[in-house]
Amino acid sequence: MNTILVTCATSTIGSRVVNNLKNAHVHVRAGVRNKRKAKAISVANIEVVELDFEKPATYSSALEGVEKVFFILPVIPNQVEIARDFAKVAKEKGVKKIILLSGLGADIKSSSDILRWHGEKEKVIRKSGISYTILRPGNFMQNYISGCYSKMCGNGKLMLPQGDAKINQVDADDIAQAATNVLMNFGHKDRIYNLTGYSYTNMEIVDLISNITGKKIEYEDISEEIARTKMQQCKVGDWMIDVMLGLQRACREGLMEAYSLDLKNLIGKGPTTFAEFALRHKAIFS
Repeated sequence: MNTILVTCATSTIGSRVVNNLKNAHVHVRAGVRNKRKAKAISVANIEVVELDFEKPATYSSALEGVEKVFFILPVIPNQVEIARDFAKVAKEKGVKKIILLSGLGADIKSSSDILRWHGEKEKVIRKSGISYTILRPGNFMQNYISGCYSKMCGNGKLMLPQGDAKINQVDADDIAQAATNVLMNFGHKDRIYNLTGYSYTNMEIVDLISNITGKKIEYEDISEEIARTKMQQCKVGDWMIDVMLGLQRACREGLMEAYSLDLKNLIGKGPTTFAEFALRHKAIFS
């Protein structure tokens, strides 16, 4: 039976991919930092293994006998070096394919740290000697309910330093389904896919949420200085704040607006609209 390793298996996308693979005819190895906190996902064909990117000694055993890797890295400063070290061990262990979760706008010349890191990780994987597929999703819709954007909400306002730029929004469920389909099917060799939904301004998003919930929500375009203060109140580290503000700046500059048919082609249906997403999570937005 083929073995697939999913790294960061409890993350937004990783957990969804693992769940999608629960009943598949494959052996799934779910890589996590703390096995005790991930016992719930250890069922049937799911094997939970320690994979801590700050402990390179865990790479070898996690990769033993693995054919494919769905490769997600956490947002950490040394992720490019980690990708290089991990890919080297994967090559030594005979991994046949790496599916890398990157990001829309990935570019080694980007002024945004995270988009530059994505571009550099892509380069590492492309030069690893292992067959690859690179997935570049837009902004996760889930950020509005449980991620960084949700922490910028309060008193009926969504406050972000993004101006009136259109930003591509994509449902994490769609991203995970696309990744699952790539993992489970032949083809996609050495391909890069832009996994995009539809693009919206934040004004359009708050109008959609307001209409669905009946609760008036406003969008306030704030300065980076105010955004930094709000993030500090959320007890986010300074380096992470700098990374997030760089990404917000890229959004404001229009670098996160795009549309591709790649997601539709991979999942066999149109991408989820933000209205559909907001309706599905109406209780959270209300």
